[in-house]
Amino acid sequence: MLESISQISRRWNPSSLKRQRAIDQHWSQDDGSELQILTNKSNKGDCSESIVEEPHSLRDNFIVVSQAPRSRAQKVLGSRFTGWRFGVLSFAISATIVFLLNLIATIWGSTTTNIGKGIILQGDCVRVKRLNTALHVLINILSTILLSGSNYCMQTLSAPTRNEVDKAHDSTPATWLDIGVPGVRNIKYIGRQRKILWFLLGLSSLPLHLLYNSAVFASISSNDYHVYSVSQSFVEDAECLNCTGVMVVTSTSNTSLPETLTSLWKKARAGHLERLSPAECINQYAQIINSNRRNVLLVANDTNFPPPEKNRRFGGSRAYWMNSFSADSAQGTQMAADAYGWICSGPSSKLSAYCSDEVDAIKRAPEDWQVGDYCNRNSVHSCDYSYFPVEYCLSERAEQKCRLHFEPTIAIIITVLNFLKACLMFYVAFKIQEQPLMNMGDAVASFLEKKDLTTKNMCLSTLTDFQKNRGYAAGPRQWNNKQYRWKGVTSRRRRFVILIMLLLALVIVSSLLAWSLVTLPEGFSISRVGYGAIDPRTAIVGMPDDLLTNAVVANSPQLILSILYFSYNGLFTAMLMGYEWNTYAFKRKGLRVSHQAIGAQRSTYFLQLPYRFGTPLMILSGTLHWLVSQSIFLIAIDYYGPFDHTSNAPMSPTPYTQKISKARISGDGYKTLGFSPSAIISVIVLGGVMVIAMVVVGYVPYKRGMTLAGSCSLAISAACHGLETERGGDTIAAEKLQWGVVGKHMEGVGHCAFSAREVGTPVEGEVYS
Repeated sequence: MLESISQISRRWNPSSLKRQRAIDQHWSQDDGSELQILTNKSNKGDCSESIVEEPHSLRDNFIVVSQAPRSRAQKVLGSRFTGWRFGVLSFAISATIVFLLNLIATIWGSTTTNIGKGIILQGDCVRVKRLNTALHVLINILSTILLSGSNYCMQTLSAPTRNEVDKAHDSTPATWLDIGVPGVRNIKYIGRQRKILWFLLGLSSLPLHLLYNSAVFASISSNDYHVYSVSQSFVEDAECLNCTGVMVVTSTSNTSLPETLTSLWKKARAGHLERLSPAECINQYAQIINSNRRNVLLVANDTNFPPPEKNRRFGGSRAYWMNSFSADSAQGTQMAADAYGWICSGPSSKLSAYCSDEVDAIKRAPEDWQVGDYCNRNSVHSCDYSYFPVEYCLSERAEQKCRLHFEPTIAIIITVLNFLKACLMFYVAFKIQEQPLMNMGDAVASFLEKKDLTTKNMCLSTLTDFQKNRGYAAGPRQWNNKQYRWKGVTSRRRRFVILIMLLLALVIVSSLLAWSLVTLPEGFSISRVGYGAIDPRTAIVGMPDDLLTNAVVANSPQLILSILYFSYNGLFTAMLMGYEWNTYAFKRKGLRVSHQAIGAQRSTYFLQLPYRFGTPLMILSGTLHWLVSQSIFLIAIDYYGPFDHTSNAPMSPTPYTQKISKARISGDGYKTLGFSPSAIISVIVLGGVMVIAMVVVGYVPYKRGMTLAGSCSLAISAACHGLETERGGDTIAAEKLQWGVVGKHMEGVGHCAFSAREVGTPVEGEVYS
């Protein structure tokens, strides 16, 4: 057997592919002794039991190819807009709708002045948060439409035409192109016009990744406030005793505005302050960001205080102790952890601990809560401890001033790029005249209709043979019923690069998580900070207070994730394409094509990844993008002073009021980046699951009995050399096809190909050409 093979076979290498065309080795249709057609004696399809039939016993009736029914949209648009072109046109129309929405939003957001420049809504924080979430869901839907359409068009443009495939096969050395999978391998070989369009679509996607989510963002308001420990008589007195007295500087170097005492006393007398129990008071004020509360009186019975004349803080006053909360001082991990330290200023507190770590213990026994002289751990002053209990609080409610911001500059950039993408998509739909081979079905149909002599008599060639780029027997070859696995449809180098990229991303994210945990206060529980929660303890200190810079940095992981997903999706697309290829050895069915279907063909708008696989991957991608957006995000905080300028605020200027009036009345903004450890952990877990899934799925075996072609144009071409005697010629691509043994050479050498007739199963050890 081996000697017979060696006598018939010819050595092949990539440079000899071109010469192969010049050799006439077709099997004579006129000489029945040279070609024997196999038909099955039984339904088992065993070649050893097949009956030899002469070439003239062809099907008597010529198959008439009929056009498949068209959809209503196709009837309206005409037969030209079917398959991939209909998909491009649909995305172009969708991109136009998105453009109109973006244009309307940009014009409205840039011209509205009822609240303030670039402010969509101001007020209740819950309402602002809900609207912000809804708008970002809408933004992500719109960006998904744009980016999905852009990727669809890019894959369409990078798909090779038949002429480009032939040129690649004829080149010296010969090369092959990718069919049906996204990638950059084909870019070198496609036409100049499509290459320019491909790059423009790709480049216009970068700003969308980096900026779109930051066109709208929410800022949360945080109020400064003063805290006073007062006796019950302070609230009941007909006049505020010495409320305007000069404040003694405490060991914490905090100055106060005694005028606020007058304002609080008047509101208390008028019943305009809200009474809170100690537990309620602690819960309301143990907040690093306080949007709905301001100044507060801590009230206790007179028996817990010395007489007014012995008051060391406010001589002659019934206010005995004072502290304050400065919203903008809570920037950074350590300062934020002790921002409301006045709550923990009682005798049970430890100076070495942060209040955020001790407040839970105070909450468990609110009836024992005491406040008093508080020593800052950085202070060099000695402490004279005086503690006062808290029986109830009188709290001043503050109008919430959370804001929903609109950034016109970013919106204009997005709208212009949106318009560019829509124009490019329409150009692809109407002006690109070439018919690319979008998927495996397109390639098989093309190679059946017009034979590629480069791969003649190489019916058992596989992707691996061409990847190795070495000599290969182009003649008879022994069938080895090898067990292939899903991962085999891609090169080892490609799998290695994708795996390294994913693992490197996980290592980087894990390293950032470890660094972030080190910067947090000791004993800090990451479960306290939810996904995307604004907490100054998880703010990144040192970032420039600039929206555009923070937006680009915050969204850069989205761009990296898109690149990783593009590679991940391409790998799964190749593996599923291999699965579809494998099924043609066991089931007769029509080709799935991206153009208008004829006969038994099935027209499809998706390029290669079926919806039942593509939809879960899209959901996975969306989930990861959302988790990443919750892992690192923009923090915007507006600071407000302790005065309510809409009510009984003090009007007489003092050094302190002059200092803060300009910065606090309208809200002084602070922008930086924040992170969420719990969201980062979720990204790591889901990313790890994706890597494991990729490896596990890669080892799933294909059924034995079919060659491995993958996306390799040469391997696909080699399987499409049907018999010269098969009636129908170039129309068999419209019929239901199956791959297998279709005939024998005069030397007894079999031949395998796609055929509309009954085929046999290759036999282990037999030779085929």
